[in-house]
Amino acid sequence: MSEGGYRRHNQRGFTLLELVVVVLIISILFLVAIDKYLDLLVDVERATMEQNLGIMRSAVAMQVARKIVDGEVGQIADMAGTNPMNYLSQHQQNYLGELEQADPAAMEAGQWYFDKSQQNLVYQVKNTDYFQSELNDPPRARFKIELVYDDRNNNGNYEPDTDNVEGVRIVAQERYSWLKKAI
Repeated sequence: MSEGGYRRHNQRGFTLLELVVVVLIISILFLVAIDKYLDLLVDVERATMEQNLGIMRSAVAMQVARKIVDGEVGQIADMAGTNPMNYLSQHQQNYLGELEQADPAAMEAGQWYFDKSQQNLVYQVKNTDYFQSELNDPPRARFKIELVYDDRNNNGNYEPDTDNVEGVRIVAQERYSWLKKAI
């Protein structure tokens, strides 16, 4: 017992070394969490873009089927080069519309638009460090409705009187890929 009948308790706080170790561990966990969060954001953008393409491909296929059922097979060829968004009952919220002479550098990231002069549907990528394509400044993916036909005379051009229309498809104009880690 000490003076006055009180017992002294051994009170001890964190040492500077312990505090540094705790801060270092928290920092490492934070960096790992941020990295996983960024990967997740990229996965969401990739999946959303691919889902939108899948929806447009289904809408275009349904339009082709309707034309076949209605006996309008000859009109399927007219779909080539048109805007795939026009076949949807409702456009995506991030669709800017049909633009003449679109300037990709002026477009907002994460948006779709149809370039009327090139007849391409364009997606302007948001997470550019995780996307690779032949198109730079800014990175983007371009898609087009192309005619699928049996080229009977092998001249590489569709001729309504000679070639048989088989359908249309939405195809990427350039190769692209989504990356897991920043370039």
